[in-house]
Amino acid sequence: MKSKVTTGTSGIIFDMDGVISDTQDLHAVIESSVLKRFGINLSPDEITARFAGVGDKVMFSTLFSEHGVKIASFDDLVTEKWGLMAQAVASHGVKPIAYSLELIELLSQYGFVLSVASGSPRAFIAQVIETFSLQKYFVCCVSGEEVQHGKPAPDIFLEAAKLMGLDYDRCAVIEDGLSGMQAAARAGMGCIGLVKDLDKKYPASVLVTSLREVTPELALSVMGSLAPLQ
Repeated sequence: MKSKVTTGTSGIIFDMDGVISDTQDLHAVIESSVLKRFGINLSPDEITARFAGVGDKVMFSTLFSEHGVKIASFDDLVTEKWGLMAQAVASHGVKPIAYSLELIELLSQYGFVLSVASGSPRAFIAQVIETFSLQKYFVCCVSGEEVQHGKPAPDIFLEAAKLMGLDYDRCAVIEDGLSGMQAAARAGMGCIGLVKDLDKKYPASVLVTSLREVTPELALSVMGSLAPLQ
């Protein structure tokens, strides 16, 4: 396919859960169930709105602190959550977000450098990428385990750009979570926010309700539009 736009050396960084795979809803349902045992009642939608892309320990510690629940360690909770995730994926499989696979192929054909930056563990990222046979499209995958600070800190996106060999202003992020959009803004990267409600305010360069709205031209248009936030 001959490119109709000039990408130069430009990159697209994909969040995974809720952008490539439908696993964000699965995260939230399982987290809601685990939290309920401790008297913390949050719906999956509430969890997604606040904590999509946020590391498990940060999410659990924040909510336990807010609700005055004390626990010696969050390690067992995190292990429990990922055990339940593995069981759910084994039982029901993983489905792609509508048009995500087609978009990845399209952007690759147009010459963009592609990567994944997700708060999920590396093993889970690899499982999803392999399930959809996407290995050939991504030059790197960065997990929250590999950076000092998870989203909404910019570390994960800056690390992805570094591994892609690109400056921050030559990258665009595709995100569905508030914390991920904040992280992209703090990294100075233009961000395409995949959201359900366009009437809500999000810290993204542009909002879409479907990945079908994302074009190479749109991705290029958001690059270099922001300076890194402090």
